[in-house]
Amino acid sequence: MLKKPLTIAISSVLGLSTVAATGAFAEEAANNNDIREEIVTTGSRISRSELSAPTPLQVLDSVDIELVAQTNIGDLINQLPSAGQPLFNRTNSNFDNNNSGVVNIDYRDLGIARTLTLVNGRRFVAGVPGSSAVDLNAIPSAMIERVEVITGGASAVYGSDAVAGVVNFILKDDFEGVELNTRYQSTTEGDGQETVVDLLLGSNFDNDKGNAVFQISYTDQNAVFSRDRDATAIDAVSSVFFGGEPFEQTTPFLSSFPPQGRFDVSGTGSSADDFTFLPDGTLVDSFFTNGNDAMGRAPNGFNRSAFRTIAIPTERFLLSSNINYNFNDNVTAFFEGTYSNVTTQSRLEPFPLASDDIFTVGSGGLPLQYEDRAGNMINNPFLPQAIIDAATANGVDNIFFTRRLAEFGPRGSGNERQTFRGVIGLEGTIEDTSMRWDVSYNYGQSTQAQFSEGQIDVTSFRNALLSEVDPDTGAIRCVDVFAEADGCVPINIFGFNSVTQDALNYITAEQSRSARVTQSVFQANLTGTLTELPAGEMQFAVGYEYRKETSDARNDALTVRGLNSSNAIASVIGSFDVNEVYAELDIPIVNDGFVDYIGLGLAGRVSDYSTVGNTSTYEARLEVRPTENLTFRGSFARAVRAPNIDELFDPGGQTFAQVTDPCAGVTAATTGVVADNCRSIPEIAQRIADTGAFTLTQSELQGTSGFLGGNPNLEEEEADTYTVGFVYTPDFLPDSLNASLTLDYFDIDVEGAIVALDRTTVLNLCFDSPGLNNPLCSNVRRFDSTSPFAGALDEVDSTNDNIGSIVTSGVDVGFNLDFDLDSWSLPGSLGVSTVYTYLDDYVISTSLPDDAPDVEVGEIGNAEHRWNTSLRYTTDDLMVQLRVRYIGESRIEDQDLSDEDCASLQCFVDEVVYTDLQARYTFEDSPFGENLEVFAGFNNLFDEDAPIIPAGLTDSDTGTETNAGVYDAIGRSYYVGVKVNF
Repeated sequence: MLKKPLTIAISSVLGLSTVAATGAFAEEAANNNDIREEIVTTGSRISRSELSAPTPLQVLDSVDIELVAQTNIGDLINQLPSAGQPLFNRTNSNFDNNNSGVVNIDYRDLGIARTLTLVNGRRFVAGVPGSSAVDLNAIPSAMIERVEVITGGASAVYGSDAVAGVVNFILKDDFEGVELNTRYQSTTEGDGQETVVDLLLGSNFDNDKGNAVFQISYTDQNAVFSRDRDATAIDAVSSVFFGGEPFEQTTPFLSSFPPQGRFDVSGTGSSADDFTFLPDGTLVDSFFTNGNDAMGRAPNGFNRSAFRTIAIPTERFLLSSNINYNFNDNVTAFFEGTYSNVTTQSRLEPFPLASDDIFTVGSGGLPLQYEDRAGNMINNPFLPQAIIDAATANGVDNIFFTRRLAEFGPRGSGNERQTFRGVIGLEGTIEDTSMRWDVSYNYGQSTQAQFSEGQIDVTSFRNALLSEVDPDTGAIRCVDVFAEADGCVPINIFGFNSVTQDALNYITAEQSRSARVTQSVFQANLTGTLTELPAGEMQFAVGYEYRKETSDARNDALTVRGLNSSNAIASVIGSFDVNEVYAELDIPIVNDGFVDYIGLGLAGRVSDYSTVGNTSTYEARLEVRPTENLTFRGSFARAVRAPNIDELFDPGGQTFAQVTDPCAGVTAATTGVVADNCRSIPEIAQRIADTGAFTLTQSELQGTSGFLGGNPNLEEEEADTYTVGFVYTPDFLPDSLNASLTLDYFDIDVEGAIVALDRTTVLNLCFDSPGLNNPLCSNVRRFDSTSPFAGALDEVDSTNDNIGSIVTSGVDVGFNLDFDLDSWSLPGSLGVSTVYTYLDDYVISTSLPDDAPDVEVGEIGNAEHRWNTSLRYTTDDLMVQLRVRYIGESRIEDQDLSDEDCASLQCFVDEVVYTDLQARYTFEDSPFGENLEVFAGFNNLFDEDAPIIPAGLTDSDTGTETNAGVYDAIGRSYYVGVKVNF
């Protein structure tokens, strides 16, 4: 079917043959429900009798969704040129225990917290604890009527988080009959199989006063493993770490943590003089290599890629419903319900263990001196005599070891996430007026049960390692009598498969996490005609909203204490609520005058948060239509984002990353504020007096404990957003030809952006302040005079602060051309649509002194040029769509490289083009009449390889050797399916 020019004009296509809610849809709605005869489009709460959109509005309908056959609606949206790279999706989250398999939206690449996700114009509960990010796994794709996307700030209309834009999923609410949709998909490599079954049921009831729609959906997506792709089968790393070019791979780059163990007897940390074991149990001098060495010996490191996952297996079960009932001509009750159960399972290599993971000392967790790092392992009764003799000959009292705990099997994180959302409300009209009203209550809850395998109890492992021979029985026992009484089992780490099952059982400490997020929203809205102006009716909308968000994410006791082979990770518990009032005006200024139409839109919102206090936002929109075929539009909005629960209340996760102590090297003669501050600390002054300078030992340099956490004193972010553009639908074309062109410039400027301070920055800001009077100095703690490390850094904590700035701008262009082939004596119609996004500017900076801005434009995920084009052919029985997606040349994240270095190191990947194809055919003479539709297609038809971005670079997702949030890391897939309507 050919699209109406108006529909084309407002639907900036997004690279798909976009069909919005056309006049036919509005007419159908009017016939079934008089209260809904006008449509409210995203970006405004004022009903309009036509789809005029002074704010750029991009629309996808259910046909668009079907024609790309994406199991998760989030994957389709993230392919749009205006979308950024998602923080989480199924192919980039394998190494995130807490969020593996989550799919979210990062519009304009401004961060998942700055895109507001709505369902039927109302908020949806977060799927990532502590944040506002919605997990798109919980959105029922088969239930979607259309998706509306607007760019820029919309906080005046919807409240916090609408900084980059708003994505609104409109669900079907007026359906009769039965629709069954099934699909099977597989890659051409024979993996990654997907099964999708959707059942949609709908019926009117009580003499057509009501309508109920129910949907049941099941999807099963199998894993794709790194070992099954040429680019990822063998461990590799960027050659930049060896003085080479970033996009050259050093391969193989195998891990030096072998399953049989590697044992250092020199105290140097070098692998050249280590011991290891051959598969037959023979003890040999270690010859760890990544490639054939000078003696021709094959590489003997550990290939981690043999265990890693590119695509996480995901199983989903969804139930959803939309029910409405007309009590009379003026009052309708409605209910929306959604339930989802999503299970995911990540997989990665067995745990790598080193002796300094087990033996640490100091309240800050500082590692021991190198020769002491392995406790008293030199007395371990399992230790071969040859290793003892070599260590003794080298004058080393102990040994250092590394070992892959292959006996555990692969690590992995199993997550079960359940989401429930229910909305109940009334809507209606005030008799004999144009006034419309609605009142609703929205409650959502998402829960997470996580279980991670392959982790160890550090304390138990230490007890099991420190063993001795029982002089009475000759048996090997644990040295610690309390541990022995508690069932300690000595562990033998020397050789392949040397760890017994009893020892494994003793040291195993599975990691777990449970989380619960809730959202409660009460809304009351009133809209209608305020007064009659010479140019038409002045429309208004006013309303009140109360919202409460809670998040409770609890880790197991060992994780909280950092005793299960990971740093300490605190549980995060918090909540906030907000009361808000808003008002919106739609003012016609000129109608059928010297121009066809001029209209002004105004909106404002005042909010009172329990956390940041009062905030205000506002918006102004202008629409100028010189003729019926040309519309100019522009808007300005002040948007806000209140800090989320994690940013406010996270007690902090532990890190031992090295920091630079500004006091290092200070002497009695060193001048300046920093030196004065350092000498004001008694322990540092004493060491300077004793040795002449504050010189740090190797162990004091190795690592400093600290926590990276939230800040309850954060303020809201503020953003100024501008859009200006036009919509043109030429009227000089033949009747068989419809065309439209849209062009919109956007500019988003976020100030007071919440960012995490680097711990070295915390130190510098503290010691650069006269008299150590910076509040950040409370985050710095040093060892006191009773410690052998007196004066050295004990802990340095980091926190969030409103010190960031983000500026981005660019142009969105959409073009549609639809024509009927009858005039050419050919059957059917043809549609061509293109959307193009040009990114002109993207800069991230902070207010910190000497902090250079980070220019993101042109980097991977923020290519200057992106476009999608689709060609769709349609007849009565056949529909075929060819879709081409283009991502322009991009460079790696180069914040740590100068422009000259990046140019000389060739920090670029070439442009990438993906082609998708689908055909659908409806059988006229089937047992189901004209309602049996079969379809088949290819995603990534030409099997375009993702650009190689070697491991170790910022833009590389571990296990994929590329940026799997931007590029297709899986490869070509095909699918077949059937859709039946009864």
